[in-house]
Amino acid sequence: MKKLISFISIILILLLSSCTQNTKNIQDKSKDNIVEKAEKYISPYTGEQVSKDALNNIPFMVIVENSKDARPQSGLVDADIVYETMAEGGIPRFIALFHKNSPEKIGPVRSARPYFLDLSKLHKLPFGHCGYSEEAKTQIETENLPSLNEFIYEKYYWRDKSRKYEHSLYTSTENMRNLISEKNLIAKPTSTYNFNKSYWENSNLDSSSSVTIKVNKYYNTSYILKDGLYVKYMDGTPSVNRDNNIPIQAKNIVIQLTNITLQTDNLHVDIRLIGEGDCLVISNGKVVKGKWKQSSLDSSTELLDNLGNPIPLNIGNTWWHILDKKANIKIK
Repeated sequence: MKKLISFISIILILLLSSCTQNTKNIQDKSKDNIVEKAEKYISPYTGEQVSKDALNNIPFMVIVENSKDARPQSGLVDADIVYETMAEGGIPRFIALFHKNSPEKIGPVRSARPYFLDLSKLHKLPFGHCGYSEEAKTQIETENLPSLNEFIYEKYYWRDKSRKYEHSLYTSTENMRNLISEKNLIAKPTSTYNFNKSYWENSNLDSSSSVTIKVNKYYNTSYILKDGLYVKYMDGTPSVNRDNNIPIQAKNIVIQLTNITLQTDNLHVDIRLIGEGDCLVISNGKVVKGKWKQSSLDSSTELLDNLGNPIPLNIGNTWWHILDKKANIKIK
């Protein structure tokens, strides 16, 4: 009888131990699931919550053309940030930052200028381009910048034979990331700007449902608010992605006013990016006027309201215009 009782006791102990262990395993798994669900991945370039895979994407920049023959462009619709500023002939050019999305086609790719290099340095990212001005060439070589020049890395670019030759050079996210990996130029995504959605829900801010920028007699661009995003137009024509006609839209529009002057060759331009000047930040049907400040080419651009308080960006993509302070800007 005693042996039977001992046997039953052992069985009970084993059963209880097994139940306890199973319960512990379930609790541990539950804790793991809670931690996994609680962990959020935030894009440093848009402030959006993204997947872990998207956050681990290799970021880079590409210089893209904006002459009439280059429109509509490919890939700009997928950029996290697009800087638009002046180039030769009175027509702006873009340098676009890609991280969250992975477009299969980006271009037409164009040549580098010193101020585009300075914008790439702001984010410390490698940049795709096709050739350069003499000033840009010197800067790339003397500063050992992470240039992804088509002249050197031709196989990572291709020509679209349906376009005129000078407007036909393209690349892709896959090509750029493969090249960056091959050359060991991977840069960690870092936050340069602050994001705050609730800031732009303040009903006391001035309203802005449309923006028109007349850069000069050769070019103008505008935005119209629709469903919380600003739809972009160039010279009165809707801006779309060439490959699928998806409209280009911006959550944020930044207008940075500075001095843009012609060089002595009456062709190339100088753009002042150091110092301070007036700015406008537009999002969610609101506009805030203030000042931009940048102390050096290695520091970020501060956006401050008229009281000196930081102006955050809204959560989403940004189109950032760097314009001469004489540009004609209308906001309604």
